[in-house]
Amino acid sequence: MRSLFITAATAALALTSTVVSADVGVLDRYQCHNHQQTGQYHCHGPADLAKLGGFVAGVDGRVQAWSVDGGETYLFAGIAANAEYNYRWVAVTGSYFIMPMVTGVDADDVTFDDSVMQQGWEIGAKVGPGVGRKGSKVYLTAGWSNSDLTDKGNSANDATLSGYYAGVGFGANTATLAVDAVATYRDPASVTDFLEGQGTTGDVLVFDTRVSVGWRF
Repeated sequence: MRSLFITAATAALALTSTVVSADVGVLDRYQCHNHQQTGQYHCHGPADLAKLGGFVAGVDGRVQAWSVDGGETYLFAGIAANAEYNYRWVAVTGSYFIMPMVTGVDADDVTFDDSVMQQGWEIGAKVGPGVGRKGSKVYLTAGWSNSDLTDKGNSANDATLSGYYAGVGFGANTATLAVDAVATYRDPASVTDFLEGQGTTGDVLVFDTRVSVGWRF
């Protein structure tokens, strides 16, 4: 009987030791946590969940609108090449875009005037949960945009448009892909100056929407 009691006690002690050694503390959604002794952030799950960030290269489709109070709305639509470096909650972004002017939109087709075009670059940042990690993400974004507006039919209409932008985005990262949808408000000052030079006056609202896909490295 005594030996049976000792055996049971030994087994219970071994089980307790196993549980204690396996107790790594509360894990976040990436199966990671801060070590209880060192405070160092580390992970216990698969490598794709443990990845804290990296480089993303991709493309997007975008639409920019200039809405004049009590007047017309001007549309530009096109594509961009994008690059991003992210780490956990933060990312630095850059893009180069080309957007011809949209002259008509109906149920079957979108028509463009390729003689009037915006072409330029943007640099900015994203901040929000999940930006650099596998899974869903929601973030704020802001930066600076600079583009050349060219009119092949009349070079007197050429202009440089620049200013800040700020907006929100959401999306998801898989092990290999990053997908985003973003909406931004754009500084209207340079667009307002350009339109006034064309004889159009009124308060101007400039905004942009885009959907992107990128490859994570």
